[in-house]
Amino acid sequence: MSDTNKIAAMKFLHLLILYTFLSKQDYLPIVIIQSMQLTLNHGICKESCVALASCSYLLCEFQDFEGSEHIGSLSTGLLERSKAQEYRSQVHLCVYGGVYGFKNLKLCVEPLMDGYRVGMQTGDIQHAMFNANCAIKVGIASGLNLKELERSIKKFGKEMIEYKQTTVYTQMQPMAWAVSDLIHSTDENNMERNSLLKQAVETNSLVVECDMYIFGAFVAYIYNNYDLAAYLVQKRRELEKKMSRKSFLFGLIAFYDGLIFLAMAQKSSEFEWTSEVSDVMSKIDRFVQIGKSNNEHKLLLLEAETKSRLGETDKASKKYELAIAAAEINGFVHEQAIANERAADFFLRNNDRIKASQHYGRANHLYIQWGAQGKANNLCKNIPF
Repeated sequence: MSDTNKIAAMKFLHLLILYTFLSKQDYLPIVIIQSMQLTLNHGICKESCVALASCSYLLCEFQDFEGSEHIGSLSTGLLERSKAQEYRSQVHLCVYGGVYGFKNLKLCVEPLMDGYRVGMQTGDIQHAMFNANCAIKVGIASGLNLKELERSIKKFGKEMIEYKQTTVYTQMQPMAWAVSDLIHSTDENNMERNSLLKQAVETNSLVVECDMYIFGAFVAYIYNNYDLAAYLVQKRRELEKKMSRKSFLFGLIAFYDGLIFLAMAQKSSEFEWTSEVSDVMSKIDRFVQIGKSNNEHKLLLLEAETKSRLGETDKASKKYELAIAAAEINGFVHEQAIANERAADFFLRNNDRIKASQHYGRANHLYIQWGAQGKANNLCKNIPF
Protein backbone atom coordinates (compact mmCIF):
# COMPACT_ATOMS: atom_id res chain seq x y z
CA MET A 1 0.00 0.00 0.00
CA SER A 2 1.47 3.32 -1.08
CA ASP A 3 -1.55 5.62 -1.24
CA THR A 4 -1.03 8.15 1.58
CA ASN A 5 -4.78 8.70 1.93
CA LYS A 6 -5.36 4.98 2.46
CA ILE A 7 -2.53 4.80 5.00
CA ALA A 8 -4.02 7.80 6.83
CA ALA A 9 -7.38 6.01 6.86
CA MET A 10 -5.69 2.94 8.37
CA LYS A 11 -4.15 5.06 11.12
CA PHE A 12 -7.50 6.67 11.90
CA LEU A 13 -9.24 3.29 12.10
CA HIS A 14 -6.54 2.06 14.48
CA LEU A 15 -7.28 4.97 16.79
CA LEU A 16 -10.91 3.89 16.81
CA ILE A 17 -10.15 0.27 17.71
CA LEU A 18 -9.27 0.93 21.35
CA TYR A 19 -12.07 3.45 21.85
CA THR A 20 -14.74 1.17 20.40
CA PHE A 21 -13.47 -1.73 22.51
CA LEU A 22 -13.80 0.35 25.67
CA SER A 23 -17.10 2.11 25.06
CA LYS A 24 -18.86 1.06 21.84
CA GLN A 25 -18.20 -2.65 21.50
CA ASP A 26 -20.90 -3.16 18.86
CA TYR A 27 -18.80 -1.05 16.48
CA LEU A 28 -15.50 -2.85 17.11
CA PRO A 29 -15.95 -5.58 14.45
CA ILE A 30 -16.95 -2.96 11.88
CA VAL A 31 -13.80 -0.90 12.50
CA ILE A 32 -11.53 -3.96 12.36
CA ILE A 33 -13.19 -5.28 9.19
CA GLN A 34 -12.76 -1.89 7.49
CA SER A 35 -9.08 -1.92 8.41
CA MET A 36 -8.66 -5.44 7.02
CA GLN A 37 -10.49 -4.52 3.81
CA LEU A 38 -8.08 -1.66 3.17
CA THR A 39 -5.16 -4.09 3.50
CA LEU A 40 -6.76 -6.76 1.31
CA ASN A 41 -7.84 -4.30 -1.38
CA HIS A 42 -4.79 -2.02 -1.48
CA GLY A 43 -1.88 -4.11 -0.23
CA ILE A 44 0.36 -4.45 2.79
CA CYS A 45 1.86 -1.55 4.69
CA LYS A 46 3.36 -1.17 8.18
CA GLU A 47 -0.08 -0.33 9.55
CA SER A 48 -1.36 -3.72 8.35
CA CYS A 49 0.31 -5.45 11.30
CA VAL A 50 -2.16 -3.65 13.61
CA ALA A 51 -5.10 -4.60 11.39
CA LEU A 52 -4.03 -8.25 11.48
CA ALA A 53 -3.41 -8.20 15.24
CA SER A 54 -6.82 -6.65 15.88
CA CYS A 55 -8.45 -9.24 13.63
CA SER A 56 -6.65 -11.98 15.58
CA TYR A 57 -8.03 -10.58 18.84
CA LEU A 58 -11.55 -10.41 17.41
CA LEU A 59 -11.41 -14.00 16.18
CA CYS A 60 -10.21 -15.06 19.62
CA GLU A 61 -13.18 -13.28 21.20
CA PHE A 62 -15.46 -15.30 18.92
CA GLN A 63 -13.56 -18.47 19.90
CA ASP A 64 -12.05 -19.13 16.45
CA PHE A 65 -8.73 -19.93 18.10
CA GLU A 66 -7.16 -21.63 15.08
CA GLY A 67 -7.90 -18.67 12.82
CA SER A 68 -6.83 -16.24 15.53
CA GLU A 69 -3.47 -17.95 15.97
CA HIS A 70 -2.83 -17.97 12.21
CA ILE A 71 -3.67 -14.28 11.79
CA GLY A 72 -1.74 -13.42 14.95
CA SER A 73 1.40 -15.07 13.63
CA LEU A 74 1.05 -13.11 10.38
CA SER A 75 0.78 -9.93 12.41
CA THR A 76 3.91 -10.54 14.51
CA GLY A 77 5.80 -11.67 11.41
CA LEU A 78 4.89 -8.49 9.53
CA LEU A 79 5.77 -6.42 12.61
CA GLU A 80 9.29 -7.83 12.61
CA ARG A 81 9.80 -7.67 8.84
CA SER A 82 8.62 -4.08 8.56
CA LYS A 83 10.51 -3.05 11.75
CA ALA A 84 7.39 -1.13 12.80
CA GLN A 85 8.45 -0.42 16.39
CA GLU A 86 5.82 2.31 16.68
CA TYR A 87 3.14 -0.41 16.41
CA ARG A 88 4.74 -3.06 18.63
CA SER A 89 2.70 -1.99 21.65
CA GLN A 90 -0.61 -2.36 19.80
CA VAL A 91 0.33 -5.68 18.22
CA HIS A 92 1.58 -7.25 21.46
CA LEU A 93 -1.53 -6.13 23.32
CA CYS A 94 -3.84 -7.82 20.81
CA VAL A 95 -1.85 -11.02 20.24
CA TYR A 96 -0.23 -11.76 23.61
CA GLY A 97 -3.29 -10.43 25.43
CA GLY A 98 -5.38 -12.60 23.11
CA VAL A 99 -4.86 -15.99 21.52
CA TYR A 100 -1.32 -16.61 22.80
CA GLY A 101 -2.63 -16.19 26.33
CA PHE A 102 -5.05 -19.04 25.74
CA LYS A 103 -2.17 -21.21 24.55
CA ASN A 104 0.38 -20.51 27.29
CA LEU A 105 -0.14 -17.73 29.82
CA LYS A 106 3.34 -17.94 31.25
CA LEU A 107 4.93 -17.05 27.92
CA CYS A 108 2.90 -13.84 27.56
CA VAL A 109 3.97 -11.67 30.49
CA GLU A 110 7.35 -10.68 29.04
CA PRO A 111 6.03 -9.81 25.52
CA LEU A 112 3.35 -7.64 27.16
CA MET A 113 6.02 -5.95 29.25
CA ASP A 114 8.02 -5.44 26.05
CA GLY A 115 4.93 -3.81 24.55
CA TYR A 116 4.79 -1.53 27.60
CA ARG A 117 8.49 -0.57 27.38
CA VAL A 118 8.48 0.05 23.62
CA GLY A 119 5.24 2.01 23.86
CA MET A 120 6.78 4.30 26.47
CA GLN A 121 9.89 4.74 24.33
CA THR A 122 7.97 5.52 21.12
CA GLY A 123 5.41 7.81 22.77
CA ASP A 124 2.48 5.41 22.46
CA ILE A 125 1.65 5.95 26.13
CA GLN A 126 -1.94 4.77 25.98
CA HIS A 127 -1.16 1.36 24.49
CA ALA A 128 1.91 1.06 26.74
CA MET A 129 -0.34 1.39 29.79
CA PHE A 130 -2.86 -1.09 28.42
CA ASN A 131 0.02 -3.56 27.92
CA ALA A 132 1.00 -3.02 31.56
CA ASN A 133 -2.60 -3.55 32.65
CA CYS A 134 -2.84 -6.74 30.60
CA ALA A 135 0.49 -7.99 32.01
CA ILE A 136 -1.00 -7.64 35.52
CA LYS A 137 -4.09 -9.57 34.44
CA VAL A 138 -1.99 -12.36 32.90
CA GLY A 139 0.23 -12.34 35.99
CA ILE A 140 -2.76 -12.93 38.27
CA ALA A 141 -4.12 -15.66 36.00
CA SER A 142 -0.76 -17.44 35.77
CA GLY A 143 0.00 -17.29 39.51
CA LEU A 144 2.87 -14.81 39.63
CA ASN A 145 3.92 -13.79 43.13
CA LEU A 146 1.29 -11.44 44.50
CA LYS A 147 3.74 -9.19 46.32
CA GLU A 148 5.66 -8.62 43.09
CA LEU A 149 2.38 -7.90 41.32
CA GLU A 150 1.41 -5.44 44.04
CA ARG A 151 4.68 -3.54 43.51
CA SER A 152 4.08 -3.47 39.75
CA ILE A 153 0.51 -2.26 40.25
CA LYS A 154 1.73 0.63 42.41
CA LYS A 155 4.42 1.54 39.87
CA PHE A 156 2.07 1.44 36.90
CA GLY A 157 -0.64 3.23 38.85
CA LYS A 158 1.66 6.19 39.52
CA GLU A 159 2.61 6.35 35.84
CA MET A 160 -1.02 6.14 34.73
CA ILE A 161 -1.91 9.06 36.96
CA GLU A 162 1.18 11.01 35.85
CA TYR A 163 0.32 10.53 32.17
CA LYS A 164 -3.41 11.13 32.79
CA GLN A 165 -4.36 7.63 31.66
CA THR A 166 -7.46 7.53 33.84
CA THR A 167 -9.37 4.93 31.80
CA VAL A 168 -6.75 2.20 32.12
CA TYR A 169 -6.05 3.22 35.73
CA THR A 170 -9.72 2.67 36.55
CA GLN A 171 -9.64 -0.68 34.75
CA MET A 172 -6.71 -1.82 36.87
CA GLN A 173 -8.44 -1.13 40.20
CA PRO A 174 -10.47 -4.38 40.46
CA MET A 175 -7.23 -6.34 40.04
CA ALA A 176 -5.37 -4.11 42.50
CA TRP A 177 -8.04 -4.72 45.14
CA ALA A 178 -8.05 -8.47 44.50
CA VAL A 179 -4.27 -8.67 44.95
CA SER A 180 -4.45 -6.54 48.09
CA ASP A 181 -7.22 -8.70 49.58
CA LEU A 182 -5.26 -11.88 49.03
CA ILE A 183 -2.11 -10.44 50.58
CA HIS A 184 -3.57 -8.44 53.44
CA SER A 185 -7.09 -9.77 53.98
CA THR A 186 -8.48 -6.29 54.53
CA ASP A 187 -11.78 -4.58 53.79
CA GLU A 188 -10.42 -1.08 54.12
CA ASN A 189 -11.37 0.00 50.61
CA ASN A 190 -15.06 -1.01 50.59
CA MET A 191 -16.25 2.60 50.35
CA GLU A 192 -13.87 3.28 47.47
CA ARG A 193 -14.97 0.10 45.71
CA ASN A 194 -18.64 0.91 46.09
CA SER A 195 -17.95 4.36 44.69
CA LEU A 196 -16.16 2.92 41.65
CA LEU A 197 -18.95 0.40 41.05
CA LYS A 198 -21.56 3.16 41.25
CA GLN A 199 -19.50 5.28 38.84
CA ALA A 200 -19.12 2.34 36.42
CA VAL A 201 -22.87 1.73 36.44
CA GLU A 202 -23.73 5.41 35.99
CA THR A 203 -21.25 5.90 33.12
CA ASN A 204 -22.10 2.57 31.48
CA SER A 205 -18.48 1.39 31.89
CA LEU A 206 -19.34 -2.24 31.27
CA VAL A 207 -15.75 -3.52 31.19
CA VAL A 208 -14.91 -2.05 34.62
CA GLU A 209 -18.18 -3.22 36.17
CA CYS A 210 -17.70 -6.71 34.76
CA ASP A 211 -14.13 -6.92 36.06
CA MET A 212 -15.31 -5.93 39.53
CA TYR A 213 -17.68 -8.88 39.55
CA ILE A 214 -15.08 -11.23 38.02
CA PHE A 215 -12.22 -10.52 40.42
CA GLY A 216 -14.58 -10.09 43.36
CA ALA A 217 -15.92 -13.60 42.73
CA PHE A 218 -12.38 -15.01 42.51
CA VAL A 219 -11.42 -13.55 45.88
CA ALA A 220 -14.71 -14.53 47.51
CA TYR A 221 -14.27 -18.13 46.36
CA ILE A 222 -10.66 -18.33 47.55
CA TYR A 223 -11.81 -17.06 50.96
CA ASN A 224 -14.57 -19.72 50.95
CA ASN A 225 -17.35 -17.12 50.85
CA TYR A 226 -19.34 -19.13 48.33
CA ASP A 227 -22.64 -17.27 48.70
CA LEU A 228 -20.97 -13.97 47.83
CA ALA A 229 -19.05 -15.59 44.98
CA ALA A 230 -22.26 -17.04 43.51
CA TYR A 231 -24.01 -13.68 43.87
CA LEU A 232 -21.19 -11.94 41.97
CA VAL A 233 -21.31 -14.58 39.22
CA GLN A 234 -25.02 -13.95 38.80
CA LYS A 235 -24.43 -10.17 38.67
CA ARG A 236 -21.75 -10.68 36.01
CA ARG A 237 -24.05 -12.86 33.93
CA GLU A 238 -26.83 -10.27 34.10
CA LEU A 239 -24.36 -7.62 32.93
CA GLU A 240 -23.08 -9.81 30.09
CA LYS A 241 -26.54 -9.70 28.52
CA LYS A 242 -25.86 -6.02 27.81
CA MET A 243 -22.42 -6.70 26.33
CA SER A 244 -21.76 -7.64 22.73
CA ARG A 245 -19.17 -10.22 23.81
CA LYS A 246 -18.40 -12.06 27.02
CA SER A 247 -15.00 -12.04 28.67
CA PHE A 248 -13.22 -15.41 28.92
CA LEU A 249 -10.02 -14.33 30.68
CA PHE A 250 -8.08 -17.22 29.15
CA GLY A 251 -10.55 -19.79 30.55
CA LEU A 252 -10.22 -18.56 34.13
CA ILE A 253 -13.82 -17.34 34.37
CA ALA A 254 -15.24 -20.72 33.36
CA PHE A 255 -12.92 -22.45 35.85
CA TYR A 256 -14.03 -20.33 38.81
CA ASP A 257 -17.67 -20.51 37.71
CA GLY A 258 -17.40 -24.29 37.86
CA LEU A 259 -15.71 -24.28 41.26
CA ILE A 260 -18.32 -21.88 42.64
CA PHE A 261 -21.26 -23.88 41.26
CA LEU A 262 -19.82 -27.10 42.71
CA ALA A 263 -19.19 -25.45 46.07
CA MET A 264 -22.80 -24.27 46.15
CA ALA A 265 -23.97 -27.75 45.15
CA GLN A 266 -22.13 -29.16 48.18
CA LYS A 267 -24.07 -26.71 50.37
CA SER A 268 -27.45 -27.12 48.72
CA SER A 269 -29.38 -29.83 46.93
CA GLU A 270 -30.80 -27.34 44.44
CA PHE A 271 -30.45 -28.67 40.91
CA GLU A 272 -29.60 -25.29 39.38
CA TRP A 273 -26.02 -25.38 40.64
CA THR A 274 -25.26 -28.89 39.41
CA SER A 275 -26.91 -28.27 36.04
CA GLU A 276 -24.50 -25.40 35.31
CA VAL A 277 -21.41 -27.56 35.72
CA SER A 278 -21.67 -29.62 32.53
CA ASP A 279 -21.56 -26.48 30.38
CA VAL A 280 -18.51 -25.23 32.27
CA MET A 281 -16.76 -28.60 31.89
CA SER A 282 -17.26 -28.60 28.13
CA LYS A 283 -15.75 -25.10 27.93
CA ILE A 284 -12.71 -26.09 29.98
CA ASP A 285 -12.28 -29.25 27.93
CA ARG A 286 -12.10 -27.10 24.80
CA PHE A 287 -9.60 -24.78 26.44
CA VAL A 288 -7.45 -27.83 27.26
CA GLN A 289 -7.28 -28.60 23.54
CA ILE A 290 -6.00 -25.07 22.89
CA GLY A 291 -3.60 -24.73 25.81
CA LYS A 292 -2.99 -27.89 27.84
CA SER A 293 -0.51 -26.34 30.27
CA ASN A 294 -3.01 -23.61 31.18
CA ASN A 295 -6.02 -25.83 31.69
CA GLU A 296 -5.18 -29.50 32.27
CA HIS A 297 -5.12 -29.17 36.07
CA LYS A 298 -8.24 -26.99 36.04
CA LEU A 299 -10.24 -29.70 34.29
CA LEU A 300 -8.89 -32.37 36.64
CA LEU A 301 -9.89 -30.36 39.71
CA LEU A 302 -13.39 -29.77 38.39
CA GLU A 303 -13.67 -33.50 37.66
CA ALA A 304 -12.49 -34.26 41.21
CA GLU A 305 -15.09 -31.92 42.70
CA THR A 306 -17.77 -33.47 40.49
CA LYS A 307 -16.83 -37.02 41.55
CA SER A 308 -16.88 -35.88 45.17
CA ARG A 309 -20.34 -34.41 44.67
CA LEU A 310 -21.54 -37.73 43.18
CA GLY A 311 -20.07 -39.73 46.08
CA GLU A 312 -17.50 -41.54 43.90
CA THR A 313 -14.80 -41.25 46.56
CA ASP A 314 -12.08 -43.43 45.00
CA LYS A 315 -12.28 -41.66 41.66
CA ALA A 316 -12.44 -38.28 43.35
CA SER A 317 -9.34 -39.00 45.44
CA LYS A 318 -7.34 -39.93 42.33
CA LYS A 319 -8.54 -36.85 40.44
CA TYR A 320 -7.51 -34.54 43.27
CA GLU A 321 -4.00 -35.99 43.29
CA LEU A 322 -3.77 -35.73 39.50
CA ALA A 323 -4.95 -32.10 39.61
CA ILE A 324 -2.36 -31.22 42.26
CA ALA A 325 0.43 -32.91 40.31
CA ALA A 326 -0.56 -31.28 37.01
CA ALA A 327 -0.77 -27.81 38.61
CA GLU A 328 2.73 -28.30 40.02
CA ILE A 329 4.15 -29.46 36.68
CA ASN A 330 2.51 -26.57 34.83
CA GLY A 331 3.74 -24.04 37.39
CA PHE A 332 0.38 -22.71 38.65
CA VAL A 333 1.20 -22.43 42.34
CA HIS A 334 -2.07 -20.68 43.24
CA GLU A 335 -4.21 -23.35 41.65
CA GLN A 336 -2.04 -26.05 43.20
CA ALA A 337 -2.89 -24.42 46.56
CA ILE A 338 -6.61 -24.38 45.75
CA ALA A 339 -6.50 -28.03 44.64
CA ASN A 340 -4.81 -29.01 47.89
CA GLU A 341 -7.41 -27.15 49.96
CA ARG A 342 -10.28 -28.77 48.05
CA ALA A 343 -8.63 -32.18 48.51
CA ALA A 344 -8.34 -31.47 52.24
CA ASP A 345 -12.03 -30.58 52.40
CA PHE A 346 -12.85 -33.81 50.58
CA PHE A 347 -10.79 -36.01 52.91
CA LEU A 348 -12.24 -34.27 55.95
CA ARG A 349 -15.79 -34.93 54.71
CA ASN A 350 -14.81 -38.57 54.34
CA ASN A 351 -13.32 -38.78 57.87
CA ASP A 352 -9.68 -39.11 56.81
CA ARG A 353 -8.25 -36.47 59.11
CA ILE A 354 -4.62 -37.46 58.47
CA LYS A 355 -4.81 -36.81 54.72
CA ALA A 356 -6.94 -33.74 55.31
CA SER A 357 -4.28 -32.33 57.65
CA GLN A 358 -1.53 -33.05 55.13
CA HIS A 359 -3.35 -31.27 52.31
CA TYR A 360 -4.31 -28.28 54.47
CA GLY A 361 -0.65 -27.95 55.40
CA ARG A 362 0.46 -28.07 51.78
CA ALA A 363 -2.24 -25.57 50.78
CA ASN A 364 -1.08 -23.17 53.50
CA HIS A 365 2.54 -23.44 52.35
CA LEU A 366 1.57 -22.85 48.71
CA TYR A 367 -0.62 -19.85 49.52
CA ILE A 368 2.35 -18.30 51.33
CA GLN A 369 4.60 -19.14 48.36
CA TRP A 370 2.10 -17.38 46.08
CA GLY A 371 2.20 -14.35 48.37
CA ALA A 372 -1.39 -14.72 49.63
CA GLN A 373 -0.53 -14.27 53.31
CA GLY A 374 -4.06 -13.05 54.07
CA LYS A 375 -5.57 -16.23 52.67
CA ALA A 376 -2.97 -18.37 54.47
CA ASN A 377 -3.87 -16.71 57.78
CA ASN A 378 -7.56 -17.21 57.06
CA LEU A 379 -6.99 -20.89 56.30
CA CYS A 380 -5.07 -21.50 59.52
CA LYS A 381 -7.81 -19.73 61.49
CA ASN A 382 -10.61 -21.79 59.96
CA ILE A 383 -9.11 -25.29 59.69
CA PRO A 384 -11.70 -27.31 61.63
CA PHE A 385 -9.27 -29.15 63.91
